[in-house]
Amino acid sequence: MDAGKNNHFRHLLKQHKENREDILDDMENLRLGDNDNNESSELSKFDNHPSEAASELFDIEHQMALKKLHEQEISEIERSLQKIENGTYGICESCNKKIDLKRLELLPHAKLCIDCAKEEDRFIADMKMDKKKRRPAEEQVIQSSDINDSVRGEQFLDLMEYGSADSHQDRGGKLTQ
Repeated sequence: MDAGKNNHFRHLLKQHKENREDILDDMENLRLGDNDNNESSELSKFDNHPSEAASELFDIEHQMALKKLHEQEISEIERSLQKIENGTYGICESCNKKIDLKRLELLPHAKLCIDCAKEEDRFIADMKMDKKKRRPAEEQVIQSSDINDSVRGEQFLDLMEYGSADSHQDRGGKLTQ
């Protein structure tokens, strides 16, 4: 890649890095909970519904994940800037072919060409599908006859003898066999 294009991409990478750093600074300055007056006005968290605490926890974890994502992007951008200095910028790390300039314009810290990136995406999608197909090992040894004797229905009758939320005591009726 010639010096003019290197300068262009160096400038583009620095803009992207500055943008991500601004977002991180905003996240630090507007940290979740700092602007809420709930912390100081609440004497105890015991009167709050558990879902309120869960919502707060979700928001904090969501912000932490976004922060980590931006930090990873900054490190990828710094790595790309180093690759410009080394003269290896714009070369796919997988197949060693040149990365298309249009791709670098949109994603200046790209480390893979479009073909290798698609292949990596397919691989990740296949791994996720394999994980969804796997079932717990317990399901291989449990049989339905062990769980419920459907011929005589003994377990159901035992349950009905002691009652349930929909037993004859709750309905006002009698148990019939």
